[in-house]
Amino acid sequence: MYPSQPEGRHAAPGGPPSQAPRMVGLQSKPGPQGAPSALATFVTYAKALETLDKDHFPDEYATHADRIKELKPFLRAHGILDVMQIKNPEVAALIGI
Repeated sequence: MYPSQPEGRHAAPGGPPSQAPRMVGLQSKPGPQGAPSALATFVTYAKALETLDKDHFPDEYATHADRIKELKPFLRAHGILDVMQIKNPEVAALIGI
């Protein structure tokens, strides 16, 4: 027989066994890792925008386009747009390149 594990295998210390494990070191707000997060988010939305048909999914297309526009200040502040070339002309137009 195995010894009992009152806190559960993946529980946070002192928490009930059914509690999900805590993710230590992850931030929900942009901090020191703001540039990589903004870049990853930008690439995700740019790729999604490329696959959407603007005529068949206008709401989704507009949502992705708005999110890309919102990321422009982060990309500029970290110099990402100075070292990257955006190949898709629609995406480049959204961020004013």
